[in-house]
Amino acid sequence: MIKQKDEIFRFQNKENILDLSPMKIESIIISNKAMISTQAISLALENNIDLVFLDKYGFPIGRVWFSKMGSTALIRRKQLDAANCELGLKLVLDLIRQKINNQVAFLKKLKYSRPDRKELFPVPLHTIQGSLEALDRNFKDLEESRSIIMGLEGSAGRAYFSCISKIMPEKYRFKGRSKRPAKNPFNAVLNYCYGVLYSRVEKACIIAGLDPFVGFMHTDNYNKKSLVFDLIEPFRIFAEQTAVYLFTGKKAKDEYFDIKEHSCSLNDKGKPLVIDSLTKHLEEKVRYKRRNVKRKHIISHEAHKLANILLEDEAVEHPDWLDIKEF
Repeated sequence: MIKQKDEIFRFQNKENILDLSPMKIESIIISNKAMISTQAISLALENNIDLVFLDKYGFPIGRVWFSKMGSTALIRRKQLDAANCELGLKLVLDLIRQKINNQVAFLKKLKYSRPDRKELFPVPLHTIQGSLEALDRNFKDLEESRSIIMGLEGSAGRAYFSCISKIMPEKYRFKGRSKRPAKNPFNAVLNYCYGVLYSRVEKACIIAGLDPFVGFMHTDNYNKKSLVFDLIEPFRIFAEQTAVYLFTGKKAKDEYFDIKEHSCSLNDKGKPLVIDSLTKHLEEKVRYKRRNVKRKHIISHEAHKLANILLEDEAVEHPDWLDIKEF
């Protein structure tokens, strides 16, 4: 239960009570079994604190945010224009390249820390590198190229997760990605982490003045927040690293999951562990544009950079666009 007491938040779980000042909170993530008072909601809004509501799989189903958003009609018009021109294609290619580059870098890091299992990595790395190189072909039109780009992205993803499965503890190995619902503990953790990241990316879009529903790769025909699905691509690595380290570090336990015949989900014991692990990962500082920056702030920086690129009508040759070299 989340309450307001003397202008601070009180978080209560049975006999455990934690009081926090609004100055120390950036966002509050509420799972499907939590409760929050209207006074606490008002306190959050008064202090520009984002409230995100998640379903049992960890995907955001709603949110309450403060009204002082940085959106402008001009940015949204530019966003609509870019979705139908060369700029949109270049933005998509850069997002997907960064995502796949992250996959390559992460697998290489895992390989170097596992010299006794290095034979697991060359084949998937070769497949992923092939998809990356294929993105350099001369694409001319996003509408005609969308299926090809998504196919290359999918091929890289299958090789990537197949390799990750093989380094899991044997009982937690899995066959490919499964979303709603997850079919195994690894995908349950990964989906939950993705859900938290979706909410952060959506918030970054709103503050930067971007329309979350107007995407480039994921078009508005999906009736979803298409730009969020686009912009999250280079940041999925944050969720994937968190999930992999939880399992390879032997922090994940059977008791954290509700496992049924065709589904698997995190339970009330597992969710706090995953949220805490992801939060710590996002709080760590990495090199970004020649500075030490917390991972969580990179998302906001890149959303603002995207808004500026749209306003300037510039393509992604801009030297600062998605300059994520360490993660």
